Amino acid sequence: MAGYGHEVAAISLPAAEATVLLNASRACYDRPGDPAGRAVTLREHYPMALNGSAFLFSSMKSKFVSVGCPGLAYFTDGDGYYVTGCMSVCRPSERALPGSCRGDDGCCQSNIPLGLASYSPHLGSFGRRRRGQEETTFLDNTTACAYAFMVDSWWFWLAGSHFNRTGDFAVPVVLDWAIRDAPGGCAAAQRDPDNYACRSAHSVCLESANGPGYVCNCTDGYQGNPYLIDGCTDVDECQHREEFPCYGDCVNTPGSFTCKCPEGSSGNATILDGCRPDSKFSAALKAVIGTAVSV
Repeated sequence: MAGYGHEVAAISLPAAEATVLLNASRACYDRPGDPAGRAVTLREHYPMALNGSAFLFSSMKSKFVSVGCPGLAYFTDGDGYYVTGCMSVCRPSERALPGSCRGDDGCCQSNIPLGLASYSPHLGSFGRRRRGQEETTFLDNTTACAYAFMVDSWWFWLAGSHFNRTGDFAVPVVLDWAIRDAPGGCAAAQRDPDNYACRSAHSVCLESANGPGYVCNCTDGYQGNPYLIDGCTDVDECQHREEFPCYGDCVNTPGSFTCKCPEGSSGNATILDGCRPDSKFSAALKAVIGTAVSV
């Protein structure tokens, strides 16, 4: 991301989202040393600040995850105040519980709030001694390193129930963006046509779902860039049958399309085998009845 030092992996205009890559923070330990039985040998924190930009962390599509045993991870905002966190331990494999990343399998996760513009992760470990013996609840199963990262929820779910990356690695994070210099939203923005960002004739203004401001989208049946004049162009639905099924005669129209059964058939042309040939007997019978009524 320009000015913030993060690589952009994807951008979606319709969703008003950008996906960037963020390095996972990590802390590695050595058993001898401190009273808890773990001494820090490596600590790397990778914060991310979006203050003053059009971006905020997506509370719907990103989450905070910690991996490692025993681990205590949390993050603070730009002012150093706690936001959210979680703790993880490792149960013995023979006592594994169903589910994944639930806190007792070496992985924990937590949701993030709306309006979050700054992320500063903190990693720690915990353990206790009782009568000179380490508390087995927490320290029987340990990992050499613990990790914490903000991550795309869907990507993390696809990564599998046993996330086992080690060393340096980066994960995708979803950011929401909007026109942030319009705190009054769409109503206020539309009263200032010189600065109104939805430029295309076939665009619509939508209130931002995360933080102040608004976003622009192309109206139904159009696609492209709503922030440009003539940026939204008509979608030819007839060329995208997998998205707009039509098993008959398809005709594209501005912002829409029509789908009819071929001549000599009737029914629903938008479903497979939805058109059936018209009965010739029925047509002849209708002609006879029409003539009789006329007489």
